[in-house]
Amino acid sequence: MPARADWTLPAGLIAGVFAAHQFTGLPPSWFIPGAALAGLMLTYRAEFRCLAMAILAGCWTLWQFGQGLDQRLDDSLIGEVILVEGMVSGIPEVHDDYTRFRFEPLSNSAQKKLPETLLVYWYRERPAVAVGERWSLELQLKPPWGRVNFTGPDREKWLFSEAIGGLGTVREGWLLAQATGFQYPVQRVRNQIRKSLTSLIDDARARAMVQALSIAERSAISPNDRQLLMATGTSHLLAISGLHIGLAAVGGAWLGRLFFILLPFSLFRRVGMRSSLICGVAASLSYAALAGWGVSTQRAVLMICVAVAALMLRRSVSASRAYLLALALVLMLDPLAPLGAGFWFSFLAVAVLLILFAPSGNRTSLMKTALMAQAGVMVVMLPLSAFWFQAFSPVGFLANLVAIPWVSLIVVPLILAGISLLPVWTPFAGLLLALSGKASLILLAFLEFLSGLQGAMPIMHSPSVPMLWLATLGGLLLLLPRALSLRCFGLFLMLPLFLPPGTRIEKGSLLIEALDTGQGTAVLVSTEKRSLLYDSGPGDGQGQD
Repeated sequence: MPARADWTLPAGLIAGVFAAHQFTGLPPSWFIPGAALAGLMLTYRAEFRCLAMAILAGCWTLWQFGQGLDQRLDDSLIGEVILVEGMVSGIPEVHDDYTRFRFEPLSNSAQKKLPETLLVYWYRERPAVAVGERWSLELQLKPPWGRVNFTGPDREKWLFSEAIGGLGTVREGWLLAQATGFQYPVQRVRNQIRKSLTSLIDDARARAMVQALSIAERSAISPNDRQLLMATGTSHLLAISGLHIGLAAVGGAWLGRLFFILLPFSLFRRVGMRSSLICGVAASLSYAALAGWGVSTQRAVLMICVAVAALMLRRSVSASRAYLLALALVLMLDPLAPLGAGFWFSFLAVAVLLILFAPSGNRTSLMKTALMAQAGVMVVMLPLSAFWFQAFSPVGFLANLVAIPWVSLIVVPLILAGISLLPVWTPFAGLLLALSGKASLILLAFLEFLSGLQGAMPIMHSPSVPMLWLATLGGLLLLLPRALSLRCFGLFLMLPLFLPPGTRIEKGSLLIEALDTGQGTAVLVSTEKRSLLYDSGPGDGQGQD
């Protein structure tokens, strides 16, 4: 295959997935098989293979959308209370007033068709629930809906991307069988690690941080700490990133090298080098599995696999080509990934680093590299942060400059070493995990200091989709070499983010907007110069009124 296909085919797959996401509804039933057949026919001509890949990827994505819609709770079951027998398939999230977990109904649990996965809430007299247990639950069923507002998080979109077809509230429940056999092995290992962390780390705040960075279970993070991380622009630290997966791969390869170096030198040259690379891939896969196989971990593992394959086959693969392949493979594995913010933040951050450092062979100091990387990521992520979170942290640059190396070089290595030693040397593993918790508390204290300096977090208005793309393009243009005049144009494209939004109301007109607050009725009445918020709801008892 010509070298040109090394990037055109992945580009076609990527374009096809993104094109399918522009559909506002599912096409007729004949469209997907007909388009797929046309795409297969186009693959026989080399000049049309990029287009063929785009068509096939688009069909695959639309089919996945259809499968997700078919798994939604049937309208006839909304509000019904039925007895459902099934398995706990995810680590339960234990909160102050409820426990939440994923529940997979068994085929014989009800005569009516149920979604393959329900998100279940257990409020009163809730027992301890574990992954792999078999329960009979009396559930009041609800559709996978969320609050609908003009900006802010879209919960229904998140439920759809997670393949959750319905919600359920437990009225009563009976344990039928303990977790046995080999069902949900990864989830059960994650649950066992969580139990070990509970017994090994006394401080709840430190344990919550270690738990988030070891098994990506963030339910124990307190609301105050969540707000602190958001105010300092470091919320991404709770997500196990590609850098952490890379550290696991390096650690695995290093341990594999230590083991195989004991072999005779000639045999090590033939077997040991490749085996150490395989150990690195295995370590990255293991950590990604413990992290729940999120988008950032998928991207990192796939890029590591591409790099290792190139080394073993003695082929050169550029960083941009590995990035493109990883992006295409992530979208093929999960065409619904672009529905979540993590997908965009993960791949855009790596794109920034590639633009900054991949084209240049010049060596710079470590401090200058860190400053350039953090500044570039911050500038390009600004439009995305405004779109998803409507906020911006002025101290985020300094906070991340310290927090990223602190977490990546101190906290995460201690966690990885501790988790690895848990099965063989529990006391020493507990010491390492406790040290990682202490390091996390030091970081939180530093973030509290910065948050105190900053005060209230500035709020930004949410840009429209065209404004988002233009501002992001502007940020990328600012990263180009200084000699290019397009950098000034990039600043011009980002400027609308900082301008106050124009009024949508003409003189003498009245705009009435109903807000979905989840409690009572909230209505915003606006004129050209003033606004009135009317709210009849009692609030939720947690400050949202």
